[in-house]
Amino acid sequence: MEQTLDDQGIGQTHLERGQPVCESVALKVGEEQLSAFFPLLQRGVTIPAQVGCSLQELLCDQLGIPADYVAGRITTIFLDNRPVDALGALIGEGARIALSAAMPGLVGAVMRRSGFYAALRQGITHAENSGALKAGSGTVSIKLFNLLLPEIGPLILAHGVFLQRPELTVLLEELSSSGRAEIVFSNPCGPNAVGAVLLTATLIQ
Repeated sequence: MEQTLDDQGIGQTHLERGQPVCESVALKVGEEQLSAFFPLLQRGVTIPAQVGCSLQELLCDQLGIPADYVAGRITTIFLDNRPVDALGALIGEGARIALSAAMPGLVGAVMRRSGFYAALRQGITHAENSGALKAGSGTVSIKLFNLLLPEIGPLILAHGVFLQRPELTVLLEELSSSGRAEIVFSNPCGPNAVGAVLLTATLIQ
């Protein structure tokens, strides 16, 4: 029986509410093929998540990113298009998150989390949530930039991302022509099915 985002308690970001999630695919890929996923991660991928939690909890507890890496390596964070200083910022349904390592120049210095020049962007900095957000299953969108792509991209992919079928088709074609890739699990709805696909990918050891 075909499930929808409503059935799974999954909310709306890049996916339309009520759109079927009718296929799940798990891949094992070679490390040399990781770059095939970079365009998706740079554009932003929708992932299943428990929302109503802090940014720190999402990154560390749900995605498995070490806390010291978050503190020291992820120097720039945007939440809903606003720079973030506090990792305690709450994540709501459909939140848009962008993560970056250190960026060059004055702009990079100004956007750096809790940096010396953070006061220069006070007017656009993400404000603390005034109240609790509804907790539960949902989705958020995550973008990765520069050095974070190869370093934590595998953790995002292992967690699972939602793709549209045309995106999956293009990705599989590229992987098949660029090296070793193995589909280890697939639960298709049929050749004419439409809707989102939940993709997980892990590196071949």
